[in-house]
Amino acid sequence: MKIEYVILDKNLTFDKVSRYASLLPEYRREKIMRYRFEKDKLRSLIAGLLIRRAIGEMPLVFGEHEKPYVQGNSLYFSVSHSGDIVAIAVDDREIGMDVEGLPVEDRLKIADRFYHPREREYVHGAEDEARAFCRIWTRKEAYLKMTGEGISTDLTAFDTTSSPLRDSIDTVDLYGYCLSVCCEERIENHHINISLLELKELFSTAFL
Repeated sequence: MKIEYVILDKNLTFDKVSRYASLLPEYRREKIMRYRFEKDKLRSLIAGLLIRRAIGEMPLVFGEHEKPYVQGNSLYFSVSHSGDIVAIAVDDREIGMDVEGLPVEDRLKIADRFYHPREREYVHGAEDEARAFCRIWTRKEAYLKMTGEGISTDLTAFDTTSSPLRDSIDTVDLYGYCLSVCCEERIENHHINISLLELKELFSTAFL
């Protein structure tokens, strides 16, 4: 399993790199332009370039719940972005990945409404509740992205802190963010290679 992430430059704007959108498929260009805010457009553009870097020109098909797949190829990917981080995970099995920034205190109340009872215990018993909240949230998102179900599912119905689900998820702390990845089998069976990709490298190879 390979995970690459980029850290956006604070001074980078969508207008400065919008020309790269021409390299992306129509569905991604339309998705970019549906965003209202420039920062969201920028993150979606970078996500599209990371997908292009990972799969090249191979066409995509969209399965149930509109989850994208590489057509006729056993290559799976998942992208996520939050704040200044944009990341992609690639594997030869079904995969889901999520990245989120540490929440403000008010958001911690979400745990009492949407977390499984054991997950709530984990959060409220942690020394750093914000980080514990973020780890659980990204684990739940990663699992739902792996299955393709999305957050319309009852989030209290499954527990990411207990086996067997716990064994298929890995979570890392990343520059004030949490990143979780979920796969179909035990995560220990996967070698996870996670690396920082410089933006200049992503842009310099985009037109190759």
